[in-house]
Amino acid sequence: MNILILGANGAVARLVEEQILTDKAFADERLTLLLRNKSRAMDLLSEQSSIIEGDTNDVASLRDAVENQDIVIDTTGSSKDLKVATNIIQAMEENSVSRLISIVNEQWQVDQSLVKLYQRAGIDYTILRVASLNDKASVDYRVTTEQTNSSAVSRKAVAQIILDIVDDPANLFNQNVNVEQTV
Repeated sequence: MNILILGANGAVARLVEEQILTDKAFADERLTLLLRNKSRAMDLLSEQSSIIEGDTNDVASLRDAVENQDIVIDTTGSSKDLKVATNIIQAMEENSVSRLISIVNEQWQVDQSLVKLYQRAGIDYTILRVASLNDKASVDYRVTTEQTNSSAVSRKAVAQIILDIVDDPANLFNQNVNVEQTV
């Protein structure tokens, strides 16, 4: 499977990338990393990965990055900006890519607009809503579709959810979920 990670130098993205690049269970996955300054991720360059310098505000760089991908993972949080979300959708539509995982700061109103955009475009989405992120080692989490007053969740837990979806793209298919840390 070909996987594009937007915001490839972020903390959650790094956890996902390192797991995919080191775990034999993901040996068949091919990563494309998109970030504004590719020199910040050169340590991730391998036979299993490539790096593209670009910006989610630029449809042309998104279009090039999305080409030949099976899944797009937006770890930038930029999808809360509906213009950026529209750019991502446009690039995905032009390349016939339909699977998207997006992390957003828990903002129910924005999420509902985002869901409508994805649904209209026929995007097979998973929106992971997080209140805030921390660096705890716990990967224990729960997901709920209800709007809640959730607490912080670990970056490792969010990365684990993404890895679970990469392993089984039907996981959390077309869902907008709140992610919470469990004790």
